[in-house]
Amino acid sequence: MAGPRPFADLVAATARQKLAAANARQNPDVAAEKPREAIFDGLQMVGDAIAADGFSFTRSGPKFSRKSGDLTFEITVQSDRNNVAGQRAAIWVHVGVYSKSLTAWRKNHPSDWIRPKAPFPIPAFSNQLGYLRDPADWVEWDFADKAKRRSVADDLITSIRAGAYPLFAIFHGAIEGVAALSDQDWPPPEGVLSYLLSLGRAPLATDSLRNYLDKRPKFRRDFEKFYEQFSEMGLPAYRTAIPHDLAAFAVATGLTSNGS
Repeated sequence: MAGPRPFADLVAATARQKLAAANARQNPDVAAEKPREAIFDGLQMVGDAIAADGFSFTRSGPKFSRKSGDLTFEITVQSDRNNVAGQRAAIWVHVGVYSKSLTAWRKNHPSDWIRPKAPFPIPAFSNQLGYLRDPADWVEWDFADKAKRRSVADDLITSIRAGAYPLFAIFHGAIEGVAALSDQDWPPPEGVLSYLLSLGRAPLATDSLRNYLDKRPKFRRDFEKFYEQFSEMGLPAYRTAIPHDLAAFAVATGLTSNGS
């Protein structure tokens, strides 16, 4: 696993990885373990450990998931395109919470801004697992080294239990705890606000939006400008920065930023 690193280090590391991948494609080591094989070996270790917690491992994706009533908790895996056989088998792990109620609410909403154009569900909340750790940062896990694979898998298991599980537990608790998740710089609050609206909790969604904006005065100024524009001229045809998109969402759903 690579822990949190400065942005400049991440850029330099990515450049090195791209160069190594390019060299490997020109001079492949046919005897080396393929990244896919190394990754699935490591993920199977993780899957065996968290199966006791109700999570099933699906190789297509790949992902770990657990259903609980209206909710589905998912831990999805993304492989680095710069992986190299025998040298690098890195993954990034993302955590998401999905809701049948939210999916139905989006699908049946009268506004094109809310109805998803994608065929797959949109989560109520999602983030990279590294940002749910302490300290929070983009984190990867590399299963290439067989001698270290078990320890890398154990670290990922620990991170899932320390980062993903507390998030999932929030959705089993009081709805106010879920609403509090909207007060983060990332991800944007639209997913949580949508979830609240899908449950018929419009006043709580309005309060959450107001709280989010009150803590970010500059953001609020941009939001209010876009909100007035979209209220008068109609919703935009594209998505861009968060203040723009959040204002369009508020107009589409009838939320206000002042609680009125």
